[in-house]
Amino acid sequence: MSHKSLFKGRRFDRDGTPSNPSSRAQSVSRTPLRSDDSDYESDTEEQDYIKIEELLREKLSNLHQQEVELAKEDRISAGDRRQHEALSLNRARIQESSSINDIIKSLEFSRNDVSLQSRELLLAQLYRIIVSKPLVVYNEEHVATPDFVDEEKVTKLINVFTTGNYRSETEFLYLYRSVISLICSDIEEFGALVSNDLLSHIEKLITEPSNSTVTNENKAHVIIGYVVLTLVLHSGASSFGVEDKIAMLAEIAEGYTASATTLKKEVESGDREHSTFITDKNLDKKLINEANSKVNAEAAVAVAAIHGVGCLLTLLPQGAFLNEIVEDLMFKLVPLLDNDEDRDIAKAAGRTIGVIYEIYDYRQNANEVSEEDFDEDYNANSPYYEQEALLAILARLLNLSSKKVAKKDKKDISSVFRNISNTIHAYTNPQKREQIYKRTPEGLELLDSTSDLIYIKLSKYRSLKINSWFLYFRLKHLRWCFSFGLHNQLVSNESIRDVLKEPENEFHYGTQNEIDESLLDEDNSEFLHDYMDQKHSSNEKSRNERRKKDRMVKLGEQLEELNLNT
Repeated sequence: MSHKSLFKGRRFDRDGTPSNPSSRAQSVSRTPLRSDDSDYESDTEEQDYIKIEELLREKLSNLHQQEVELAKEDRISAGDRRQHEALSLNRARIQESSSINDIIKSLEFSRNDVSLQSRELLLAQLYRIIVSKPLVVYNEEHVATPDFVDEEKVTKLINVFTTGNYRSETEFLYLYRSVISLICSDIEEFGALVSNDLLSHIEKLITEPSNSTVTNENKAHVIIGYVVLTLVLHSGASSFGVEDKIAMLAEIAEGYTASATTLKKEVESGDREHSTFITDKNLDKKLINEANSKVNAEAAVAVAAIHGVGCLLTLLPQGAFLNEIVEDLMFKLVPLLDNDEDRDIAKAAGRTIGVIYEIYDYRQNANEVSEEDFDEDYNANSPYYEQEALLAILARLLNLSSKKVAKKDKKDISSVFRNISNTIHAYTNPQKREQIYKRTPEGLELLDSTSDLIYIKLSKYRSLKINSWFLYFRLKHLRWCFSFGLHNQLVSNESIRDVLKEPENEFHYGTQNEIDESLLDEDNSEFLHDYMDQKHSSNEKSRNERRKKDRMVKLGEQLEELNLNT
């Protein structure tokens, strides 16, 4: 039984060496297309790929160097000899582990057998294998072989994670990302493994104070993984309990925003711990850098939590219950938006406000507010009554002129807040909102003004169009999960592709992936025209044949009525 039924109730070769670099070029070329002036964030897929490649290269090099240094010594102690043998074994195990099952088996060995360096390397390699090819495809290729990944193997990896036996930031991060991506890669098979124990363990990592392994930087990743797991698990199924997760993340966002803002003000005012006794400029500079790093890390947790709220809201069906939740959230989000101390927090809050205005059910209060009584300043039929005040905040942020903001960042900030302001204007106007819901030419033009357009090519003639905050949040979290392998997931994994379907409304029922000629190279344009001509001619031929058949049927009926049979 699938989990939904329950709710409704660059890759390694066999020798362990990295595969041909061309795989990287292919992965990068498939990433979503975008304009330069957009709210699309940095190329995290390529950054992830480069980071993994560097980690694999560095760890293998370190292991090899230690092995060589020990081998050079003619006389080494019994302990050093055992260390030399362990290094050789680790290196051999890593190079031989070219399948998911091999790596999971290696991770179950004790730390005496597999060192921290080796575990970090194995986990980075595991994550790369998982995201490079959808598990549904991977298992089809390995049916009835030892490399077939079943529930038992996934359960073992989950147990490695929940035992909490990780010793470094890198080990924890890649173990966590491997668990989340492996489950999400085949949610139909492994969704039932998402137990209360696993979710409770993740929630505990989110709510408890950070430590040496689960730092604030990693805590932000924990939140994103928690959200994407919830997204894939509940998409197309029940949203039971999602509102509790939203409430938890909203509380986390408020707490970390307050902490980061206070600390940033202290740093800027010179009010630092022990600053009175510091005369060494280098030491003072070091303390400032450490304090700024702490500010950025806490802000990253707040941003991840705010984005998580926006993403999970897309799982709730339209109606009075959703309206009640988002109306309460707006009182928390508006202060986060009106934040001059941290632009990233303000942008995150703005994006979440954008998706709230998209998914809000304006039909609930339609009878109470007539079109003649429509007021943009104080709008009773909207998520936030004091609409004029909200738009004023966005206008101030849009016209940001602080010298502290770089020209590039100012352009990015302006793009975000302009889109959010357009979203509010479009969705609170009944006529414009109806045009958007109906996807008329005017509605599509309005929709394009509310967020930056992103295309994901699935094949030569099929593409996914990301032109709403609803799809933006879902895409953002899927990109974290599958990184440079997202394109492969969307092409081969129907469950993941369904996550990026548009929400239904009274005029529109889901995403229709149309051919977009602008996505094709000039070299393919002639072929496209031939294809479309052939399609049109085939359609015309079918229509003519259908008409001819209908005429013959009608003629036969008329002859029968005239009784001309002899």
